Amino acid sequence: TQQTDTQNAIHKGSRSSSSMSNMNQNKKHGDTVLVVNPKSSSGSTGEGWEDLYIKIKEAFGETPEVAFTKKAGDGTTIATRFLKKGFKKIVAIGGDGTINEVANGFFLLKNKEENSHIQDSVGSSDKNNNDHNDNDNKTNHIPKPPRIEPINSEAIMGLIPSGTRNVLAKSLDLPEDVMECCQNFVKGKPKKIDVISATVTDQSNHSKISTRIFLNAAEIGIGGEIIEKAKKIREKVKSRIVSTVASLISTVPNYKSNLCEILIDDDGRREAITTKMTMCVIANGKYLGGGFRAAPKASVSDGLLDVVVLKESSNLEMIENFLKVRDGNSTKEGDIFYKQAKKVSIKSKEEDDKDITVTIDGEPIGILPATFQVLQDALTVRI
Repeated sequence: TQQTDTQNAIHKGSRSSSSMSNMNQNKKHGDTVLVVNPKSSSGSTGEGWEDLYIKIKEAFGETPEVAFTKKAGDGTTIATRFLKKGFKKIVAIGGDGTINEVANGFFLLKNKEENSHIQDSVGSSDKNNNDHNDNDNKTNHIPKPPRIEPINSEAIMGLIPSGTRNVLAKSLDLPEDVMECCQNFVKGKPKKIDVISATVTDQSNHSKISTRIFLNAAEIGIGGEIIEKAKKIREKVKSRIVSTVASLISTVPNYKSNLCEILIDDDGRREAITTKMTMCVIANGKYLGGGFRAAPKASVSDGLLDVVVLKESSNLEMIENFLKVRDGNSTKEGDIFYKQAKKVSIKSKEEDDKDITVTIDGEPIGILPATFQVLQDALTVRI
């Protein structure tokens, strides 16, 4: 029933947009497009789209184009398509996953052999990494990140959070009200922010790598595994609370820390750390889901990524450390390691080569080995 209601809302929104275009044939759409996930916020975005669109048009003072996402990855494809058409303002309306997808649509990967040739959009897989061998499905080499360039350096992204948790909005200190975010987009000044590229190993084929950018945070280890399990449970049980609690119960008591090598590069100053790792966070923003203030020093405009590592601990110590992270005490020494840098690479040193999950902005994207690199002032936003 929810899916049917959402589809009906989408069709209504499309008719509303079409009708408005017919009534205002002489009014231009301008260069703005709204990329909308109608399923965000448990489907309420789609169900209330007709009324919301009227309010957005009033706030924007124009009739922007509207494109609805239907499946995973659509946000990236749609944003890229409209940027190539010449649209300069792409506004993401949805949860953290939708906003992440749209942000990825602003960038393309450059071919490593022929830098003058655009190869693929961000998010595609690559078999031609020099450190990987297609015949070795268990390689543990550090992946090399490709060059990433914007499709249009003058393009501006708008963020209108309409998800269940909206963690990125909290990190960016965005207002909770959708219409306030619309007013900010209209009246705000363009601001350049950092993004972080994540080049990870493919879980089903370890000889492949893929690259995505993220705006808020990557979670590796137990945090990534909890997210991955919760996502699978949510495919069967739609409740986010139930899926989160179930994944926590099934993961935390039996989780074993992994021996990992962490290579930190800060403008040529390199540091190698080998430690038993329970969880690692690579942050651009301060917050994780659940209100965890994991990276209190983080800023989306400082040209640095923040590395937070929870070292090996017993179950009770693990809970205590989680509480420290939640309260923003992760900069203290002891079982928690905190460092700021330009680039970080992580690989497992376990003999059994257990898959260690990597998630970005709440979505699983691959496993270790992985390399994370800050791209300073790479994205222009108006928030």
